[in-house]
Amino acid sequence: MSYAKDVQVAKDKCLRLLTYRPRTEYELKCRLKQAGFDTAVIEETISVLHRTGLLNDKLFASDWVRWRLSVKPVGREYLRSELRHKGVDSDIIEESLHDYATSDELQKALALARKRAERCTKLTWRRLVSYLGRRGFSHDVVLKVCNIMVDNGRLDIS
Repeated sequence: MSYAKDVQVAKDKCLRLLTYRPRTEYELKCRLKQAGFDTAVIEETISVLHRTGLLNDKLFASDWVRWRLSVKPVGREYLRSELRHKGVDSDIIEESLHDYATSDELQKALALARKRAERCTKLTWRRLVSYLGRRGFSHDVVLKVCNIMVDNGRLDIS
């Protein structure tokens, strides 16, 4: 195949992938590499997608954070890890997490803790700390939530 034909095939593959869900530049590069495209073809395809506005990691990251928090509340570290795994640049990650304030994180963690307390007959400090920690909430937020739950009598500290 010619170079122009390869670029068109790669672009078509990317467009198909983007119809399922938004993707990062890194994700598309990986998928094109797996498909056996040459590095020059991959770079040209990515460049075309950037110029047409179909590929924008900054928009992806902010949309991902907004969607993720509406579907499953998690902490900043969890979101940071997910975006890093998707190949988003660390500056873009920090910018997209800028609006996720500590007070919002505290409210989401508290809501999760209350929900967990309803399901567990004997929720202990250790279990709650582990549960919230696995969801990427900061140590400070976890401690505040645990103290609030103890004050409300919903956490067993024995």
